[in-house]
Amino acid sequence: MSTVQPLLPLPRPSRARVRNLRRPFTPSRTAGPYRLPHDAWDRLVSALAPARNRDAALALAVFLGRFWSTPNRLVSAFPIDRRALANRLDLGLTEAQVRGAVRALENVGFLDRALPEKGSAYRAVGPAGELHRKPVLFRFGGEYAPLFVAANNRAAAARGGQGRSRRQISPVPVSRPSVARGTAPSLKSPKSKSKAENKVLMGEVAIQLPKSHLQKSALDSALERWTKAFEESRRR
Repeated sequence: MSTVQPLLPLPRPSRARVRNLRRPFTPSRTAGPYRLPHDAWDRLVSALAPARNRDAALALAVFLGRFWSTPNRLVSAFPIDRRALANRLDLGLTEAQVRGAVRALENVGFLDRALPEKGSAYRAVGPAGELHRKPVLFRFGGEYAPLFVAANNRAAAARGGQGRSRRQISPVPVSRPSVARGTAPSLKSPKSKSKAENKVLMGEVAIQLPKSHLQKSALDSALERWTKAFEESRRR
């Protein structure tokens, strides 16, 4: 009895579900209050084109650039709290979408993980001292951080140019001599004396000469008269 082996197709390896990326990735830059620099935008859009979550990753990149690309924050590392960023009206991403967007931005080099601090990876939180893992800090990648620096320098130069032009527009007022100055009395020399110098608040000042040393006092005159009267009485 012959046995016939059934001809079954060989099992094929399962392929990962890949999003249909035939549609070009051309997002709009005009949406939102902040826009990435042109060179950073073009580089990031081109790098995120093959990603499945490119829309969420680009939205997170714009959000991070808005708050962490300023000159005083660009040199510091920053955390990305998925719970705090979830369901924000200005971001529109869930916690899972934020997690995937962070991973996609790391893959294209937009984000780099900062070096961890020395010591334990956990810290005590709350009055009970529960141990929680320290947050992971990120920085802008080496290809994107210089683009933000250049954009900040261009913005600072533009603000400085506008300030100089505004200062030059306002004319400098020319001071002209007033009419009242021509009719004002001329100042007197310090050597000249005014008649008001001889008067004070309570009347005129009486000039008194110093007493002479030759003048006799009333006591001396009385003694002389008494001496003369005594001599005349003796003669009598």
